[in-house]
Amino acid sequence: MSTVLFNRSFHEFDVGRGAVGSQDVIEDSIDHPLSVIVQVTRRCNLDCPFCSESGQIADPSLPQLLDTRDKLIGTQRVYLSGGEPLLRNDIFAIIDTYRPYFDVLGLPTNATQLTRDICEKLKGRIDYINAGLDGPRLVNDALRGGYDEIISGLMLLKEAGIEVSLSTVVLKDTLPYLGFVIQIADMVGIKKVKMVVPVLRGRAKTLPADRFASDMAIDEKFRELFELKRSLGWRPRIKYTTWGEGTEGYALIVQPDQKVYAWPVFGIPEAAQLVGDLAEETIAEIWAKYPYRRNHVNKYVGITMHKA
Repeated sequence: MSTVLFNRSFHEFDVGRGAVGSQDVIEDSIDHPLSVIVQVTRRCNLDCPFCSESGQIADPSLPQLLDTRDKLIGTQRVYLSGGEPLLRNDIFAIIDTYRPYFDVLGLPTNATQLTRDICEKLKGRIDYINAGLDGPRLVNDALRGGYDEIISGLMLLKEAGIEVSLSTVVLKDTLPYLGFVIQIADMVGIKKVKMVVPVLRGRAKTLPADRFASDMAIDEKFRELFELKRSLGWRPRIKYTTWGEGTEGYALIVQPDQKVYAWPVFGIPEAAQLVGDLAEETIAEIWAKYPYRRNHVNKYVGITMHKA
């Protein structure tokens, strides 16, 4: 039977050593999703135009989050996400209640809220942070803001010994500066840089079409970055996904109201499909009927991602 394991060196999943069989065998051997995103809040201190979330939902209570946790047991990795999760005053209590139940616990953050005290409290509580940076100061601040706070936060994470992955949004105006992001990542000891093309959902639906880079331009830039990594000795893994049929519905997102959505699903409102409700069923029950299991597995083991 094939096994999928989490590779802590690059914060990603791999097919386990000695595993054999086709993708059908790998998929059939998994009775829970590999990774689930839990939105502990929709609130955020930034207003990024590429954000896939726009509507507000009341924060889940701690009892709701405990019920969600219990329904997710068996999932390898859980992201305690947002919005901006560090805006919750009880985020450390939430982390502590989830920590013993999952192999990998990640925290996505825009990094603007990080202080030395927060980083010290996060150390040992989570496996890694996923932060965002979209270029040098003027490029990043024109798109999302908070450049100085983000850089300060990344340095504080390094000082605290917390592992970090970095996400960077790929648009026409950020494409020329991706090398800068990878250089920063290399300097700070970041394990992985993930290049993300926005999906037309939430606020991102209002982005003009001429702001998007073509697949050809992104492919060319990726090849250039691969060569620069080889010639300059950059250490972070560089990855990007092209959205399409092979990646549709790969992600499972638990909203603050415990509704579970597959994302991205094209051709429907908000590019997200309701697939279950953790107030009424477990993630294993949702996974058993999940229509995008193959895409989920392929995405997380890297088959539908470009890697350098």
